[in-house]
Amino acid sequence: MKSIITKEKKATIVEEIVQLVTFQVGAEEYGLDINCITEIVRPHKITTLPRMPQFIEGVINLRGTIIPIVDLRKRFGLAEVRDNLRKMRMIISKGAVPASGGSRQELLGLVVDTVKEVIHVPKKEIERAPEAAKGTQADFITGMGKVGERLIIILDIARILNPQERSALAEAENVAT
Repeated sequence: MKSIITKEKKATIVEEIVQLVTFQVGAEEYGLDINCITEIVRPHKITTLPRMPQFIEGVINLRGTIIPIVDLRKRFGLAEVRDNLRKMRMIISKGAVPASGGSRQELLGLVVDTVKEVIHVPKKEIERAPEAAKGTQADFITGMGKVGERLIIILDIARILNPQERSALAEAENVAT
């Protein structure tokens, strides 16, 4: 009797995963792709800039680099509450403001209430943002991530500022230099 040995081929299914840094602004939880974040720091002293939209707090000097700061509470139209300054953070991100004259992306700081964690979300668990949640004032919302019972609002850093806000920021930076 002859025995035949067969090897079963196991199919490996590679699931696309998105890494998000989650943070709280008001009562909601938001997420940004980890690849657009350079660092998370405690709040720095902000120097205000004239004639900026209300949610652009001004700029900070982070190790010799001037970085514009957006307060996400104001950007999202939430009441200003600074109840726990020890938990507040600035997320320094890249990709929100194209640098003038080059392909490099300038940095943008985001003031958030708290930074929570880095999570891995399967792409199949991310749905497009409902049309009612978007529009001209909120086109920076790209999707909704489902993680257990949590619903995370996923933001697109490149859309946090609209073209008019980017040009106002560029004008202010040109005046400052």
